[in-house]
Amino acid sequence: MRAVAGHGCRIRSPSLDVKSQTRVLEAVEVIVSLAPDVRPDNGGRPRERVRFDTSSSRSPVLVVSAEGEVDAANALSLGKHVEAELESTSRLVVDLRRLDFFAVQGFSILHRINVMCSRHAVNWVVLAGTEVNRVLRVCDPDGGLPVANTMESAIATVTRPPRSHLRLVTSR
Repeated sequence: MRAVAGHGCRIRSPSLDVKSQTRVLEAVEVIVSLAPDVRPDNGGRPRERVRFDTSSSRSPVLVVSAEGEVDAANALSLGKHVEAELESTSRLVVDLRRLDFFAVQGFSILHRINVMCSRHAVNWVVLAGTEVNRVLRVCDPDGGLPVANTMESAIATVTRPPRSHLRLVTSR
């Protein structure tokens, strides 16, 4: 029985030849490279790639900030964090300017936040940075989500009366 080792892994199998064992290790290497957030040095637990902060600083506007990366693995946590804050505010700014990466799954969560804010009568806006704007250009070309590029414009947006998603259509 031969053993092939690589990248901290050893394969010992009497039924696999060395070439097959090497291919298995190469496949493991590809999988690990596709999931770079899992490291053997932290017990195989995903590292925290996004951090949230909530502040109101005696203001009627609640600001939820995110820093790091929002992707398929953690996008739902953004939605849950915002949802937990909705009961305590009527004005919300979701500040995503400090994100280094924003995946398409993040857009789905922004849409979900939009629906939750509508249900709770919360006037909200997303403060978009470079990464978020990149996704919004593709996923929201018609500007369905409330977006601001500066904190000043975000505050101005949420302090206005809530926008209505309903439009009166008449025929003449």
